[in-house]
Amino acid sequence: MAKNITDVPPPDADPELEKRVGMIMGEKNADGITPAKPLDNSQTPPPIDIFANRGAPVGTAPVTTTPSADTPFDDNNTAKAVDEIVAKEGDTLLAVEDTENLKAAQRHIVNPERSKFKRLITNKWLWIVSILVVIIAVAAVPYTRYTLLGLVIKNDVTLMVVDSKNGTTVSNAQVSLHGQQAKTDASGKVVIRAQIGNTKLIVTKQYYKNYTASYFVSYKAGQTSKVELVASGRRVPVTVINRITGKPLAGATISVLDTTAKTDQKGQAVIVLPTTDTSFHVDISLNGYHTVSGAIVVTDQAVKANTFNMLPSGSIYFLSNLSGKIDVVKSDLDGSNRMTVLAGTGKEDPNATILMASRDWRYLVLSAIRDTPQPALYLIDTSTDKVTNFDSGNSTFTLLGWTGHNFLYDVIRNTVVNSQPGHEALKGYNAETGQINLLDQNQAEGTTTAFAFQSFYNFNIINGSLAYNTQWYTGGTAASSVDLSTKSDSIRTVIANGQSKKDAQTFPANTVSYMQAVLTKPQIIDYAVFNPTTNTASYYAFDGQTVTASPSGVDQSVFSQAYPIYLISPSGSQTFWSELRDGKKSLFIGDQNAGGPKLINSTGDYTAYGWYSDNYLLVSYSGSELYIMAADSSSATNPLKITDYYKPTMTYNGYNGQ
Repeated sequence: MAKNITDVPPPDADPELEKRVGMIMGEKNADGITPAKPLDNSQTPPPIDIFANRGAPVGTAPVTTTPSADTPFDDNNTAKAVDEIVAKEGDTLLAVEDTENLKAAQRHIVNPERSKFKRLITNKWLWIVSILVVIIAVAAVPYTRYTLLGLVIKNDVTLMVVDSKNGTTVSNAQVSLHGQQAKTDASGKVVIRAQIGNTKLIVTKQYYKNYTASYFVSYKAGQTSKVELVASGRRVPVTVINRITGKPLAGATISVLDTTAKTDQKGQAVIVLPTTDTSFHVDISLNGYHTVSGAIVVTDQAVKANTFNMLPSGSIYFLSNLSGKIDVVKSDLDGSNRMTVLAGTGKEDPNATILMASRDWRYLVLSAIRDTPQPALYLIDTSTDKVTNFDSGNSTFTLLGWTGHNFLYDVIRNTVVNSQPGHEALKGYNAETGQINLLDQNQAEGTTTAFAFQSFYNFNIINGSLAYNTQWYTGGTAASSVDLSTKSDSIRTVIANGQSKKDAQTFPANTVSYMQAVLTKPQIIDYAVFNPTTNTASYYAFDGQTVTASPSGVDQSVFSQAYPIYLISPSGSQTFWSELRDGKKSLFIGDQNAGGPKLINSTGDYTAYGWYSDNYLLVSYSGSELYIMAADSSSATNPLKITDYYKPTMTYNGYNGQ
């Protein structure tokens, strides 16, 4: 049985549906026309063909026809039966139609209560008003306001902890705020992120009275408060300075008994100690420095005994013949903790034993005769002090210097005669990989009685490349018969791995008698090329990339002067050198091109030796004493002596070159 339409909430107004319902109720037919009122009982109803609408669509109004004169059912009983059939058939058709209409209506019907709720929760203005009401309600009750907001809102709180008596900052104080823990820094400051609202603040420090108070964390940014701690012991002022520069050290940790303090930007700190003794053991530590241990005097006065010097960590390497043999030795930067890294064998040539360090002191190359009559080159890795023999033989080695961690050197092979190619070679040794690269080797041609051969000389390292001269010579008993007109001499460069070898400038070999070269600036080489035919010289300047003719006015006087040995800092941003001023050796620092020179010392007979990081300079005194000093010209301290050392008679450009 079909569900009654009245059992279902009415759908929205549907004109088509209303028309059909009206037709069914007798108000209108399918065409919207109101039919005539039914006849009363006294009238004979018109006959109806109940089969006339078979096959018509469901819901189509019945079609009336006029019966013929011979219609067989024209009596009252028959008419009544027909009415019942029509009524029954109409009910069936209406039920079918009502079912279809009900299904269509149900697809569009929305529960009024659910529809209202949906419109309610999707109304943005309702939400905005509700939130405002909640905020206003919460804001009206301070305790509730901050308790609830603290669940979702936090703020940074800055606390400054100071001594209650003299206002000095208290470092390493333990601070607890709303369950968050942190310690004050060297300036007595700590920043804690805590929930807003009322909470408890606790500050503790050994030999201070505990501080406990109620604290309100506001929602406003930039909240800063000062906390004063009351000391229960004696306040002891301490100063920590750099032993080399004499400048204050910030962030040094002072540890005494079971309490600590950190120095501020002035290198100062106040540490509170018990008065049970006049002094206690102290340890002072700072990253990049050797730990200092000593005694601290328990006094509230600033006394010299409580000023401590810290030495930067690191080791310096040098040659020493203190043992009677030439050893490789290392020590701390003040000469302490002296240790022999490589003991001498007694076979070393005192004039040809050379130690040369890379700019950052990570690697060293030692040239020496040790285990065999032949010289050898050794690498010392200062991170481990491991010694490696990387080249040796019946050769003469000339050390040229370092570019990065690549060591460059020249080799004269005594087993190869001048008339053969390869008598001389340039090599580069990569200290990190242990690989030797052949950078260049000389050419030669002819016979043993008349031959031509190349030679390399005037070595300089500029802009990361090795610059040198190549020149052809003749040899043999019939050397005068050798023609050099087809040969060329050159200014040549090559990088440490043997690549990018090129001639920056060439000259006909028969027009060159010799070439002079001088490093007038850290990255500029000046050349004088002499012509034997005209007995004149041509002058050139080379910056590592391009050779240009020197301007007029440049003459031989440029090459008769003494120029400094420019030592470049590990970063490459500064240069260091020494030169005579009024008969005294003066020390200067300049930029990478020696520009803007600053005089840093002119009081002693010091000579530039090298760099130790970009912060310190190494200088020699009297050719056998090694010192260290600040690279900052504003430091007024005198150089600190490291050690006496062994210096060979030969002079080399570079570290240990003076």
